[in-house]
Amino acid sequence: MHDTLKRTIFIFIVACAAMSYGHAQPKSLGTTFSFSGVGLTYEHYLNEESYINADIKAEMLSYFIDRNDRPGISASVSCNFIVKRWTTRNGNSIHAFAGPGVIVGYAHDYIKDRGYLFGLKGRIGVECRFDRNVSISACVTPILGSHAILRDDYIEMKYYRSGMISTILPEIGIKYAF
Repeated sequence: MHDTLKRTIFIFIVACAAMSYGHAQPKSLGTTFSFSGVGLTYEHYLNEESYINADIKAEMLSYFIDRNDRPGISASVSCNFIVKRWTTRNGNSIHAFAGPGVIVGYAHDYIKDRGYLFGLKGRIGVECRFDRNVSISACVTPILGSHAILRDDYIEMKYYRSGMISTILPEIGIKYAF
Protein backbone atom coordinates (compact mmCIF):
# COMPACT_ATOMS: atom_id res chain seq x y z
CA MET A 1 0.00 0.00 0.00
CA HIS A 2 2.74 2.44 0.88
CA ASP A 3 4.50 2.02 -2.48
CA THR A 4 1.22 2.56 -4.33
CA LEU A 5 0.52 5.68 -2.28
CA LYS A 6 4.00 7.07 -2.94
CA ARG A 7 3.71 6.41 -6.69
CA THR A 8 0.26 8.00 -6.90
CA ILE A 9 1.38 11.13 -5.05
CA PHE A 10 4.53 11.36 -7.19
CA ILE A 11 2.53 11.08 -10.44
CA PHE A 12 0.08 13.74 -9.21
CA ILE A 13 2.90 16.16 -8.33
CA VAL A 14 4.65 15.61 -11.67
CA ALA A 15 1.39 16.13 -13.59
CA CYS A 16 0.64 19.36 -11.68
CA ALA A 17 4.18 20.65 -12.25
CA ALA A 18 4.01 19.84 -15.97
CA MET A 19 0.68 21.61 -16.33
CA SER A 20 1.84 24.67 -14.41
CA TYR A 21 4.85 25.21 -16.67
CA GLY A 22 2.88 24.55 -19.85
CA HIS A 23 1.01 27.84 -20.18
CA ALA A 24 0.78 31.19 -18.47
CA GLN A 25 -2.95 30.67 -18.03
CA PRO A 26 -4.88 31.01 -14.75
CA LYS A 27 -4.54 28.18 -12.27
CA SER A 28 -6.43 27.17 -9.11
CA LEU A 29 -5.44 25.03 -6.15
CA GLY A 30 -7.82 23.85 -3.46
CA THR A 31 -9.63 21.05 -1.74
CA THR A 32 -12.82 19.05 -2.22
CA PHE A 33 -15.16 17.50 0.33
CA SER A 34 -17.81 14.83 -0.15
CA PHE A 35 -19.21 11.79 1.58
CA SER A 36 -17.05 9.62 -0.68
CA GLY A 37 -13.78 11.34 0.27
CA VAL A 38 -11.58 14.38 0.79
CA GLY A 39 -9.08 15.54 -1.80
CA LEU A 40 -6.70 18.10 -3.24
CA THR A 41 -7.55 19.59 -6.61
CA TYR A 42 -5.63 21.58 -9.21
CA GLU A 43 -7.16 23.39 -12.19
CA HIS A 44 -5.24 24.71 -15.17
CA TYR A 45 -7.15 26.78 -17.73
CA LEU A 46 -6.28 26.05 -21.35
CA ASN A 47 -8.43 28.93 -22.63
CA GLU A 48 -11.57 30.74 -21.49
CA GLU A 49 -13.80 27.78 -22.33
CA SER A 50 -11.86 24.73 -21.10
CA TYR A 51 -9.56 23.60 -18.33
CA ILE A 52 -7.77 20.53 -17.02
CA ASN A 53 -8.59 19.32 -13.49
CA ALA A 54 -6.25 16.99 -11.55
CA ASP A 55 -7.37 15.47 -8.24
CA ILE A 56 -5.81 13.29 -5.59
CA LYS A 57 -8.38 11.98 -3.14
CA ALA A 58 -8.63 9.92 0.02
CA GLU A 59 -11.42 7.45 -0.84
CA MET A 60 -13.44 7.23 2.37
CA LEU A 61 -16.88 5.93 1.34
CA SER A 62 -16.26 2.41 2.62
CA TYR A 63 -14.48 3.87 5.65
CA PHE A 64 -17.72 5.61 6.68
CA ILE A 65 -19.98 2.67 5.81
CA ASP A 66 -18.20 -0.31 7.37
CA ARG A 67 -15.47 1.26 9.51
CA ASN A 68 -12.39 0.11 7.60
CA ASP A 69 -9.12 0.97 9.30
CA ARG A 70 -7.61 2.94 6.37
CA PRO A 71 -9.11 4.95 3.55
CA GLY A 72 -8.07 4.29 -0.04
CA ILE A 73 -6.48 6.72 -2.47
CA SER A 74 -7.19 7.75 -6.05
CA ALA A 75 -5.85 10.16 -8.65
CA SER A 76 -7.85 11.50 -11.55
CA VAL A 77 -7.52 13.90 -14.45
CA SER A 78 -10.41 15.40 -16.40
CA CYS A 79 -10.80 17.89 -19.22
CA ASN A 80 -13.74 20.20 -18.45
CA PHE A 81 -15.61 22.43 -20.84
CA ILE A 82 -17.56 25.49 -19.73
CA VAL A 83 -21.10 25.02 -20.99
CA LYS A 84 -22.61 28.31 -19.82
CA ARG A 85 -21.19 31.42 -18.11
CA TRP A 86 -22.99 34.16 -16.20
CA THR A 87 -21.33 37.35 -14.91
CA THR A 88 -22.72 39.45 -12.09
CA ARG A 89 -22.55 43.24 -11.78
CA ASN A 90 -19.86 43.13 -9.06
CA GLY A 91 -17.35 41.09 -11.09
CA ASN A 92 -18.21 37.59 -9.86
CA SER A 93 -18.86 34.85 -12.40
CA ILE A 94 -20.78 31.60 -12.32
CA HIS A 95 -20.24 28.88 -14.88
CA ALA A 96 -21.63 25.43 -15.53
CA PHE A 97 -19.11 22.81 -16.66
CA ALA A 98 -18.94 19.20 -17.79
CA GLY A 99 -16.18 16.94 -18.99
CA PRO A 100 -14.69 13.44 -19.25
CA GLY A 101 -11.65 12.06 -17.45
CA VAL A 102 -9.82 9.00 -16.15
CA ILE A 103 -9.21 7.69 -12.62
CA VAL A 104 -6.78 5.21 -11.02
CA GLY A 105 -6.37 4.26 -7.39
CA TYR A 106 -6.31 1.71 -4.61
CA ALA A 107 -9.45 1.51 -2.46
CA HIS A 108 -12.26 -0.58 -1.02
CA ASP A 109 -15.30 -1.06 -3.15
CA TYR A 110 -18.74 -0.78 -1.56
CA ILE A 111 -18.32 -3.04 1.53
CA LYS A 112 -15.94 -5.30 -0.41
CA ASP A 113 -12.24 -6.09 -0.53
CA ARG A 114 -9.52 -3.53 -1.15
CA GLY A 115 -8.10 -3.47 -4.66
CA TYR A 116 -6.96 -1.40 -7.61
CA LEU A 117 -9.52 0.74 -9.39
CA PHE A 118 -9.36 2.27 -12.84
CA GLY A 119 -11.92 3.66 -15.16
CA LEU A 120 -13.59 6.62 -16.81
CA LYS A 121 -14.79 9.58 -14.79
CA GLY A 122 -17.16 12.40 -15.58
CA ARG A 123 -17.56 15.80 -13.91
CA ILE A 124 -20.74 17.86 -14.09
CA GLY A 125 -21.24 20.92 -11.93
CA VAL A 126 -21.36 24.62 -11.22
CA GLU A 127 -18.57 26.93 -10.03
CA CYS A 128 -18.79 30.45 -8.63
CA ARG A 129 -15.61 32.49 -9.03
CA PHE A 130 -15.35 35.60 -6.86
CA ASP A 131 -13.29 38.68 -7.73
CA ARG A 132 -11.07 37.95 -4.69
CA ASN A 133 -9.47 34.93 -6.46
CA VAL A 134 -11.56 32.42 -4.52
CA SER A 135 -14.03 30.00 -6.05
CA ILE A 136 -16.50 27.48 -4.70
CA SER A 137 -17.95 24.63 -6.69
CA ALA A 138 -20.49 21.84 -6.47
CA CYS A 139 -20.37 18.85 -8.81
CA VAL A 140 -21.10 15.17 -9.20
CA THR A 141 -18.43 12.79 -10.46
CA PRO A 142 -19.78 9.49 -11.79
CA ILE A 143 -17.17 6.76 -12.30
CA LEU A 144 -17.53 3.85 -14.69
CA GLY A 145 -14.71 1.60 -13.59
CA SER A 146 -13.25 -1.77 -12.76
CA HIS A 147 -11.98 -3.02 -9.43
CA ALA A 148 -9.11 -5.55 -9.47
CA ILE A 149 -8.68 -7.56 -6.28
CA LEU A 150 -5.43 -9.52 -5.98
CA ARG A 151 -6.01 -12.98 -4.52
CA ASP A 152 -3.36 -15.59 -3.68
CA ASP A 153 -3.57 -17.39 -7.03
CA TYR A 154 -5.69 -15.16 -9.28
CA ILE A 155 -6.93 -11.63 -9.92
CA GLU A 156 -10.64 -10.99 -9.42
CA MET A 157 -12.07 -8.27 -11.69
CA LYS A 158 -15.36 -6.65 -10.70
CA TYR A 159 -17.44 -3.62 -11.53
CA TYR A 160 -16.56 -0.65 -9.26
CA ARG A 161 -19.91 -0.07 -7.53
CA SER A 162 -18.73 2.90 -5.45
CA GLY A 163 -18.28 4.83 -8.70
CA MET A 164 -22.00 4.88 -9.35
CA ILE A 165 -22.68 5.83 -5.73
CA SER A 166 -20.58 8.96 -6.28
CA THR A 167 -23.03 9.95 -9.03
CA ILE A 168 -25.59 10.94 -6.42
CA LEU A 169 -23.20 12.29 -3.78
CA PRO A 170 -22.28 15.92 -4.46
CA GLU A 171 -18.71 17.12 -4.12
CA ILE A 172 -18.10 20.61 -2.71
CA GLY A 173 -14.82 22.37 -3.54
CA ILE A 174 -13.07 25.56 -2.54
CA LYS A 175 -10.10 26.84 -4.53
CA TYR A 176 -7.71 29.78 -4.68
CA ALA A 177 -6.88 31.14 -8.16
CA PHE A 178 -3.37 32.39 -8.93
